[in-house]
Amino acid sequence: MKSTANILTAIVMMIASSAFAMDGDNVSARVSAAFQLDFSKASKVTWVKNSDFYFASFLLYNVPVDAAYNEAGELVGTSKKITGEQLLLVVSLEISRQFKTADITGPVYELTFGGQTNYYLTLQHDQQLVKLKCNSSGDIEVERSAYK
Repeated sequence: MKSTANILTAIVMMIASSAFAMDGDNVSARVSAAFQLDFSKASKVTWVKNSDFYFASFLLYNVPVDAAYNEAGELVGTSKKITGEQLLLVVSLEISRQFKTADITGPVYELTFGGQTNYYLTLQHDQQLVKLKCNSSGDIEVERSAYK
């Protein structure tokens, strides 16, 4: 479980950091073909190459999305920023049940990796800021909690 968390963290950090930007012509043919199959409706695509991964940032139906591909052209993961209102109902209900007086502060990140989608968000609960990882089944894990 720790290695999955480390990989997800690395993906987010690599997507957020700028290694070196590439135009679409410098992306390997295998990665480019896979991207076209996965995201044929994507627009405004930019690429970054970092280590053994290619990272695409693009718009999909006017929503900013990031995707990571390995050298073999396999989609490793995706991420996008959503609002609290866009959380799955099962996740929203579980957050309300466990944190009755909490409010979501800031953005919610939806990350898909290894066939599983997780949501990362911060709540203001009483006098604490609570960082949560929630899966699409509604399971919630407190990643960090700190007093304001």
